[in-house]
Amino acid sequence: GTVTALGIQIGVGKESDIFTIVTPDEHEVCLKLHRLGRTCFRTVKNNRDYIRQDQHASWIYLSRLSALKEYAFMKALHANGFPVPRPLDVNRHCVVMELASGYQLNSIQVLRHPHLVFDK
Repeated sequence: GTVTALGIQIGVGKESDIFTIVTPDEHEVCLKLHRLGRTCFRTVKNNRDYIRQDQHASWIYLSRLSALKEYAFMKALHANGFPVPRPLDVNRHCVVMELASGYQLNSIQVLRHPHLVFDK
């Protein structure tokens, strides 16, 4: 298995939850759980190209398709030198990837040079 311990939740979005996890070789990485349809299932069907509007599909199936697609794109981007976290594994509606280096801006109280952050 890829996961030996579940860490803290580091992100919540409309379509996914993101956690830190520990791998068997004791590296801290990121686990993204795709959860399409959490806010509005109809919107998911309208905005995704991998399902027809008249086609029936469960949220877990759509989340799996979304995870597989993200993993494939991240793998291709990383292989071509784009600055994305290295994808490590995918299973069902979960994508495991390296943690991005840096700080979460919501945990920073004061920015000494906000223009530098804005420019990046």
